[in-house]
Amino acid sequence: MKELAWKKKKGRDGSGEKTTRLMIDARGVTHEYSRRDAEGNVIDIIQAVDGVDLQVKPGEFVAVLGANGSGKSTLAKHINALLVPTEGSLYVDGKDTGNQENVLAIRQLAGMVFQNPDNQIVSNVVEEDVGFGPENMGVPSEEILERVTESLKTVGMHEYRKYSPNRLSGGQKQRVAIAGIMAMHPRCIVLDEATSMLDPSGRKNVLDTVMKLNREEGITVVLITHYMEEAVEADRVFVMRQGKVALSGTPREVFGKPEILAACRVELPDITKIGLGLSKAGLDIPQVVLTEEELLSYVKMMQRV
Repeated sequence: MKELAWKKKKGRDGSGEKTTRLMIDARGVTHEYSRRDAEGNVIDIIQAVDGVDLQVKPGEFVAVLGANGSGKSTLAKHINALLVPTEGSLYVDGKDTGNQENVLAIRQLAGMVFQNPDNQIVSNVVEEDVGFGPENMGVPSEEILERVTESLKTVGMHEYRKYSPNRLSGGQKQRVAIAGIMAMHPRCIVLDEATSMLDPSGRKNVLDTVMKLNREEGITVVLITHYMEEAVEADRVFVMRQGKVALSGTPREVFGKPEILAACRVELPDITKIGLGLSKAGLDIPQVVLTEEELLSYVKMMQRV
């Protein structure tokens, strides 16, 4: 596949030298919301994020899980500088999100895809919508056309470039939203429950697109999701509870701790539940099975014994 213009080798800066700079570096991030009465008086302080430490390397695929109100979406908005920490600090590719002068650069580095693609689509033609971000950035017209073509091809939507977004399915709209972010040449994409309004087919299409960008193009991905099957594909998983990171590790490590997940009101993936049940029934199957293929391979081995 043709290497995208903005692609950078994992773990290397523009000079080709090795670098230890993190794509995302959150240190003690705390965020408070104030609730006010009709007169504007503060009546309550809600601590949505509470002292979070989270580091993501360039090119990593990270999933963030948690029940409603756990703080995961609030944390995601800090990565795009939509929110800034009340306490602590968050750096994106070495840039402090708390410095107003960095906001534009950070939003070009870390693109955000939201739950409802209709909230991100602003034009009546797909290719115009994808070119909207680069145009606002002052990118020359010829380069905008190149970026739009490149981005739509990458997400598999180039044949729909002349369509009205209203004619697209939810999954197709979400892929157009991702293309619009890609056309701005980000190095990181944050998806804030971006598949929650889609049917299973749409979710699979969007996740396949995201995995392709991560594994073939080296784009860092932060996926906020309620779907455990999506988190299985991540390099690392963070589980949040009451504004804090309660658990982190590889998918196998995280889903191997059902008691902690239950306390966080996070379920196991369905296939992991099945494997756990078979293991408890006495079958020779590891307790942490993450995919259907993995479970079938164990079943086939038992049949050959």
